[in-house]
Amino acid sequence: MREYHFQATADTMEALRTLRGAWRGLATAEHELTIVLRDGRFVRVGLETADVEGLFDAYRIRAEVVDDPGISGVPVEDFIDGNNDIVLFTGMSWSEPHGPVKADGISESSAMVFSGHPGQLSETAEVVCVTTDAFVVASSVGRGMLIRTGLRPGSLEVERNPEKVRAFLLERGYRDENEDAS
Repeated sequence: MREYHFQATADTMEALRTLRGAWRGLATAEHELTIVLRDGRFVRVGLETADVEGLFDAYRIRAEVVDDPGISGVPVEDFIDGNNDIVLFTGMSWSEPHGPVKADGISESSAMVFSGHPGQLSETAEVVCVTTDAFVVASSVGRGMLIRTGLRPGSLEVERNPEKVRAFLLERGYRDENEDAS
């Protein structure tokens, strides 16, 4: 298996650290999110793309502190007090051989491409790219927001539903605090 890494840069991690502070507002779009901090800074979150051996595109989270983009955003009460935690998540995209069955129009050298988390990586993967595919912001009042690469290529998903954020955390290995200890 050939392995590549396309993970968050130091600049992205530094920009995400600013989200620990108090928020004033949030503005979302299909391809990016802008968080307005109470101290007057703005953090724009989006995606970056890498071509992996011409087989598939891999996506990673990108964040940067930007000058005033001229927006105020929708108030986000759960995050207005600051003291938020930020957790980054590792994802993977990988190719699999197409197998003996070929559909019309699919070339002999074609491959199937999958994305998921490290626990989902197949033993038959030929090329894998390790990415930073998501992060969760947890507020001091116990609310969470999941920001991750979307199902549509190049899209960004923002999830605030507590059950969906919880399901994501459990899938990625966080233990449910309500489970009985075994």
